[in-house]
Amino acid sequence: MNLPTNEPNTRDDQAQLESFISWFRQLDGPDQLELMRLVYNEHKVRDVVRTFSGMPMEQRQAVFQRLGLPNEMLSRIPPPSSDQIGDVEVEWKEWDSGKAR
Repeated sequence: MNLPTNEPNTRDDQAQLESFISWFRQLDGPDQLELMRLVYNEHKVRDVVRTFSGMPMEQRQAVFQRLGLPNEMLSRIPPPSSDQIGDVEVEWKEWDSGKAR
């Protein structure tokens, strides 16, 4: 199966979707569930990053402090005026919330 690229209009979008659905249907049930969980979690993370991206820096800092999130994460979110908001790169890292304080 050929996975979609970020290049606009390199292939017919509908054909790509049909190819993906066909590939997905051939997966075992547990693999389908795992893939759906991964996609859903990625979507949630991107939504949170977009929300933070739209906040002024002072508001972000206040939210991060209240949630006990590491300051390192704050610096990785694009500023509100950034053009990167539509295409956010998300890197998964496990972190210990006890170390963040």
